[in-house]
Amino acid sequence: MAEDNGTGNKVDNIHGQPRKLPYQFIKDITNDFDEAQIVGRGAYGTVYKGTRENGEEIAVKVLQNMTGFDNKEFENLRRLKHQNVVELLGFCNESEKVVAEYNGKQVIAEKMHTALCFEYVCNGSLAEYISGN
Repeated sequence: MAEDNGTGNKVDNIHGQPRKLPYQFIKDITNDFDEAQIVGRGAYGTVYKGTRENGEEIAVKVLQNMTGFDNKEFENLRRLKHQNVVELLGFCNESEKVVAEYNGKQVIAEKMHTALCFEYVCNGSLAEYISGN
């Protein structure tokens, strides 16, 4: 069964080849990026636990200060399939026009929303595994 992400777009099975996902879908599954959904933070962004309508959990890494994807790195992530590596399910790379102040004036700017969606694995972090904690 397909989920309606609020934009009229249906998001069916997201397993298989990683696909572009609407920003509204990302907001919906993370409860609008609720602090209670945060499962980690890193140098490149914050990771949220997202839950689809069907109960499936997804790790959503919202990238900060990124103007776009590095195509080579993204292609490597997209093609990577290994039993010991979490699977990239989808990505979001949408822009939104916002009003911002620049040099004391109101201007219309473009804000990028960039996120990577991975299968959610709740077995702890690699650092915890290595250290035995």
